[in-house]
Amino acid sequence: MRFFIYIIVILFHANFLFAQNATTLPFIAEIQLNDRLQIQVIVALAEKNPNSPITIYNGKEVYQLSVKKRIGDTIVYQFPAQDAEWRVAFEKDFSEARGWWTNYNKKVPVRFPVHLYMTLSEMIPKPDTIFPELFGRWKVVFEPGTPNEEVLVGVFQQEMNGRIFGSFLSETGDYRYLHGYAANGKLHLQTYTGYWAFVVEADLNGSDEMTGVFYSGGKSSSPFKAIKDETVQLRDEAELTYLIKRDERVVLNNLSKLNGRKTNLDLAKNGQVTLIQIMGTWCPNCIDEANLLKELHAAYGKQGLEIIALGFEVGTDTKKQRSRLKRFVKDLQVNYPVYLAGTSSKEAAAAYFPMLNGIMSFPTSILVDEQGKIIAIHTGFSGPATGPAYTELVNKYKQEIENALEGANAD
Repeated sequence: MRFFIYIIVILFHANFLFAQNATTLPFIAEIQLNDRLQIQVIVALAEKNPNSPITIYNGKEVYQLSVKKRIGDTIVYQFPAQDAEWRVAFEKDFSEARGWWTNYNKKVPVRFPVHLYMTLSEMIPKPDTIFPELFGRWKVVFEPGTPNEEVLVGVFQQEMNGRIFGSFLSETGDYRYLHGYAANGKLHLQTYTGYWAFVVEADLNGSDEMTGVFYSGGKSSSPFKAIKDETVQLRDEAELTYLIKRDERVVLNNLSKLNGRKTNLDLAKNGQVTLIQIMGTWCPNCIDEANLLKELHAAYGKQGLEIIALGFEVGTDTKKQRSRLKRFVKDLQVNYPVYLAGTSSKEAAAAYFPMLNGIMSFPTSILVDEQGKIIAIHTGFSGPATGPAYTELVNKYKQEIENALEGANAD
């Protein structure tokens, strides 16, 4: 699938890198998801050195793969905070490399071929390219007319050269940093992390309608239809996860510290306002949420706010589960306690909160007052890629925390 692949290969990024550091080597990484579906990602190597990290440019997100180890000519690069890696071998002149992307976050690890090749050329649209105006909010319906029909909200920003940035918002989280191009009646978007590769292909009907297919990895796909709609909204969070036993207090038993020791937490006895993050290292939205929670802990910790994370990890090997959480804490520099709470299932998470109707998403965050009672719940997480939705969510978190701390101090 090379349609509009030049969208991602805009070496404005590469030219900027060279302006900053003459030794930086720009590459395109081709990742083959199946026989017809391929994504191309801008990456950079700091220098012709096998010990140099690789920088990945995922739209407006930038992250680094660190060198984990070498096996002969093969270099193993580790994704930040996730159990995923690249294993590639460079040519002697560093002009290209081949290998595999492996995602160990799945119950059965999956891998895809990776081909890196150095390039300095910038691929741009032809002068007669027509750019439709796609910025704004869109009502996006996945699997329309079927029992699996789901309504999402598309939020897009558009640059003068036709480049698109944005995301899909769902009731359980956003689709992170979608980016790509729209021109001549076609749309291509993609995003890439160690855990997932998403691709959107669509035919445009003017600037107000589109029909296409959303691809997740190499096997899963969903048809969709979308219309521009500035008023579209998702269901209110209060309808998703809610209290069924209002007076019951939160007690978290049988948690494991990352050193393996068991512990119990009675939040009423602690007597502090506590924000609980329900997460997993396999969850990219949990990374976005953790970055916000670090800021909230730094801002409100001295005022009495506690933040803790309950990790629900793939598999049953507790040593591997704790190892993943330790990497998560280290790579993201998490400044609040993280506990291993169980396996990666909503049922396992819900068992800790019998006062709720259930847990329907990773992440979910729960604000508990100084008496151990739940006072606010956030299902899913709308991250930085969603723009105004993220800003609105951050302000909501802050207001809830400030109100809770004010109430605790008044008592």
